[in-house]
Amino acid sequence: MQSAVAGRPAWVKYAVVGGVIVVAGIVGVVWNSISVQATPTSSTTTENQTTTTPTPADIATSYPPQYAEFYTSMFANMDATVDPCEDFYQYACGGWLEANDLTDTESNIDTSFSIVNKNNDKIIHDIMATKPDVIDPFYQACVAEPQVNDEAVADVTAQLRHIATLDSVDALLAYAGALAVTTTTKSFLDIDVGVDPKNATVNMLYLLQGGLTLSSAEYYANAAKYFRPLNEYIANLSAALDHHPFQTRNHGSDMIAQTIFDFEAQIANVSLPRAQLRDPWATYHKFDLQDVHPFVATYVQGMNPLWGTNQTVPVLVPSPQFLEGLAKLVANTDLAVLKTYVSFHLVHTRSPVLGDTFRVLTHNFRSATEGLPAVESRQVYCTNLVKSYLGEYLGQLYLDKAFQPSVKAQAKALIQQIEDAMTDLIHQVDWLDAPPRRVALDKVAKIANFVGGPDSFEPLPFPLNATNFYQNVQTLDSLATNATLNKLGNQVDHTKWAMFAFTANAYNDATANKMVFPAAFLQKPVYGASEFPAVANYARIGVVMGHELTHGFDDRGRNFDPSGQLAHWWTADVKDKFESNTQCLVDQYSTFPVESLDKKTVLGYVNGRMTLGENIADNGGLKLAYMAYQKAKQADPTIADIGYDDTKMFFTAFVQGWWCFKATDNFYTNFLHMDPHSPAEWRAKGPMMNSLLFADAFQCPKDSPMNPAKKCVVW
Repeated sequence: MQSAVAGRPAWVKYAVVGGVIVVAGIVGVVWNSISVQATPTSSTTTENQTTTTPTPADIATSYPPQYAEFYTSMFANMDATVDPCEDFYQYACGGWLEANDLTDTESNIDTSFSIVNKNNDKIIHDIMATKPDVIDPFYQACVAEPQVNDEAVADVTAQLRHIATLDSVDALLAYAGALAVTTTTKSFLDIDVGVDPKNATVNMLYLLQGGLTLSSAEYYANAAKYFRPLNEYIANLSAALDHHPFQTRNHGSDMIAQTIFDFEAQIANVSLPRAQLRDPWATYHKFDLQDVHPFVATYVQGMNPLWGTNQTVPVLVPSPQFLEGLAKLVANTDLAVLKTYVSFHLVHTRSPVLGDTFRVLTHNFRSATEGLPAVESRQVYCTNLVKSYLGEYLGQLYLDKAFQPSVKAQAKALIQQIEDAMTDLIHQVDWLDAPPRRVALDKVAKIANFVGGPDSFEPLPFPLNATNFYQNVQTLDSLATNATLNKLGNQVDHTKWAMFAFTANAYNDATANKMVFPAAFLQKPVYGASEFPAVANYARIGVVMGHELTHGFDDRGRNFDPSGQLAHWWTADVKDKFESNTQCLVDQYSTFPVESLDKKTVLGYVNGRMTLGENIADNGGLKLAYMAYQKAKQADPTIADIGYDDTKMFFTAFVQGWWCFKATDNFYTNFLHMDPHSPAEWRAKGPMMNSLLFADAFQCPKDSPMNPAKKCVVW
């Protein structure tokens, strides 16, 4: 889950509970300050406190029979020999971790996304088997693609030859801009169209950091590790292209690779770290196109020549320092180097659609630098392209086949319960004063919720070719890019979805004050209406809903008012208290180590600043879900008759439902540099370490690993 300020997605990385939808009066939920008595099943003594440990045999005959599958899975995933106060993650997931290993085709596996995605893949496979209009011609053309598509290679080669003829930096920049539209090649910087944060009704042009081949700017400081795979990749691409050198001079691939690596290292040096780009105020720099550096205007004009006659095009520059540094770099770099750079980015971008020979080369490069698993089959690759290019069509078919209207109604009812819990929490927190409290309550009241999938979509304005895959890709790429660029200056449509119905994820868009929950998440093991105890549904899909709602009040989302405008609605005193609370989280999470798969090496530590928004949402979402459950239980106490302590089950079901997780070392190395979420183990343990409710439920001694004396609480 993530927040989205310009529509960026989400919980990466829902739900009536047990068939019960109830809303009662305010229930005081004890999370960080008051004890809640737990009912032990068996116990061991730790220091002067009692730590409860479930004994499956003690309750094997006491739970309702409709939950048999759930309980069987829960106990199988656990390792009850572990003290939950020492390591609740191992306690909840130890059985699963022991029983599950990664295959060659997996870089990571878990108890949630992996299962949901497999279920979705089966549904999509069944849909594809019916050969639906629009989708099937594209798919059939894709699977029939030869090892090398001579037509596609000839097209890219012609573009490379054109680059070689360009005799000025301006001509190269303009052509690079044109390639961004026709081939989606991103060189020098990234360009997008998104909402103006201070006027959420209109779109503007975004000029963003970019231009790198490696997934993180930090990787360029480690040439010993990352240069070799780039060098091998370029040599292999050059050979596959019949030794086209990506440049105007006849140098070998080693020289080309060094040229590209060195130039991109300089781009990396002028790029701001991701954590510094989180503040929407510090990154709001609005200009007219005529006021940015001429090299940018030339590049942008290449994307759309009409913008050359309209220099008042509004642009947002989150990092002016990046554009200034890039402008100096371009001005001081030889034209031949710039040509080599643009040529390589063109080939790198187009490689996956030139035939499997090229696709495998690109995959192997990304595997070496990002930890991807073994290359996928042609059929799987083509299905994934259908999801990407024709997701709206496929999403409608998915909804028709796999999503019931009753589930949508149930999910919306549970979302309302979570929002009611947030309303209660806003009334309770002692660091808010009256003016921002009123705005916060209004923001919750006005949030829009989208569940399932979009009601309609724009049909393709042309048929797709059942025999020419590359032509289809070219046409769809241009259509999508132009559709994005054509939004510039137009009114924002806040009903648009940034995810497809079959996407197992969710997001919060702060500029629209909305939450989006695709249909794909409303299934087991995330949600089981009658198959799960009510508390487990709150702990799984309810936590997702609480997480997304909390994003509206995290370090970024809190800056947006009820209408989605970037606005100062916090008093100085409240802002200071909020930042003090969030700094506690930053410091806490920055101490969390990430270990190698064999547990022998520390790969790094969580970046507490970069992951702050997600950590706020993780902590807040868990609390809101429990508050909502307590309300439901007050209205109908029978939902707690599950043959097990319901508070303990809440925490266990939460961890088992989301965060039992294994990954390769390469995956986590890349994850720590790139992802705004904390690793799975700490998404499980961090919120519990900050909860006295958890400590009371498991009777954890003070200062035990899962019950540190200092707790960090934002919401």
